[in-house]
Amino acid sequence: MCSLTESELEPELVKTRLDPSKILVCKKCKENKPSVNLRVNDAYCKECFLSGVHHKFRATLGKHKAMKPGDKVCVAYSGGVASSALLHLLKTGIESDHKKLLFRPEVLHVDEGSLFQLSTEERLANIRNRVREASVYGFLVHICLLEDPSNVVSLSHPVPEDFIPQISIQENAAKSLFDSIQSIKENSAKEDFISSLRRRAIVEGAKAMKCGKVFTGENSTKISIDLLSGVSMGKGINLAHETGFRDTRDDVLVLRPLRDISGKELAVYTQFHRLQCSPGPNIATGKDSLFSIRKLTEDFLVGLQADFPATLSTVFRTGDKLQVDEEPSSETCVLCEGPLDTDTEDHCALQATYWSLIVSSKGKNLDEKMLSSDQLHKLNLDTLRSETSINCDTSSSDCCGEGDGSCKSSRPLRLQEILPFLCYSCMRTVTSCKNLEQLPASFLDEVRRKRNRSEMKSEIKDFLL
Repeated sequence: MCSLTESELEPELVKTRLDPSKILVCKKCKENKPSVNLRVNDAYCKECFLSGVHHKFRATLGKHKAMKPGDKVCVAYSGGVASSALLHLLKTGIESDHKKLLFRPEVLHVDEGSLFQLSTEERLANIRNRVREASVYGFLVHICLLEDPSNVVSLSHPVPEDFIPQISIQENAAKSLFDSIQSIKENSAKEDFISSLRRRAIVEGAKAMKCGKVFTGENSTKISIDLLSGVSMGKGINLAHETGFRDTRDDVLVLRPLRDISGKELAVYTQFHRLQCSPGPNIATGKDSLFSIRKLTEDFLVGLQADFPATLSTVFRTGDKLQVDEEPSSETCVLCEGPLDTDTEDHCALQATYWSLIVSSKGKNLDEKMLSSDQLHKLNLDTLRSETSINCDTSSSDCCGEGDGSCKSSRPLRLQEILPFLCYSCMRTVTSCKNLEQLPASFLDEVRRKRNRSEMKSEIKDFLL
């Protein structure tokens, strides 16, 4: 527990800040007049600030030694401040630096118009604007849709003025994705679900572009907020992947070269270079702080940052201590592709959740002797859970399998059949879904495949040497 009392915090709270107009020289060069005040008394001139941001970017890439000469890297571009600054930093590093960057960036824009039920004309207009903005930096531009990320359209360079996106937008697929998100009751679960879909779309788009690495524009401010909100939503085992420099959950490496730069620094950087940015809305845009856990965490941290300027950096550096398990789990979550953390051998909150599900599903059929306190430690939750779920019977006329896990029965999946293949955080997301059949077809197909494979493995385990 924190041992600081209110009286000990008071000097920091009433600490008088230096008037920015009284700061006469840059903190770094001690010569020029400051142009930007990053924190309380950290004022820098324009030249020192821009060189500092560029140095952080280059130092992050150099420190982690993630890139090799000739590598083809996919740069995720949304049109926002961070992704625009990332493209400008890459262009400067390739064309103007003394030590030039030797890898080959290519831009990928994932259109998310299906989240807001935009018409085909509106989505094409948005894609056209994003392509024009991204093509200014001189890189090849590719586009795809959130509901169909494997269909990547590559554009020639330079992009003509009368460019018309030649991409097929299927209204049925867009409506299905919109219905999937609307079927989720909790706003926090919606945001997490969309984040997983966005990451998967970027990774699949990178695979279609034949890129082994992806650059994203996540900065230290966003990572700090994601860290605390992730802890609140039970993402413990995946936090190292979601906040670290490398995300190794897939064959395609997701890298975050802007993670040492704050959101304020990127905003000032784009303003100094007069970069054209047009950030699109998300489902939390314009909502109050109680809209979701992430929105509340953002409001809390940003508000605390106003009185304690080291707040975000402290949270961010704490997250740096997280490490990925050196022995990754053989089983991964179907939704977020992270390692499964639903092993209930040790006593934890997840056991209580499982027990509630078992009691609710069995009802009066649950033996009263099991509920006595001296018998609870003898219960096998995995056995009880398997008894509550209905597995596909190979003797049923609805089953098309041959006992080899190839069953493609169209019987709707039950919640108890899906949960074993999800991590704890994604379990909370799927549990809040009102209609499981409205979840993306690719997700349900993967669950069925894993379920059939698990059943086949349990049937033949006694015959294996």
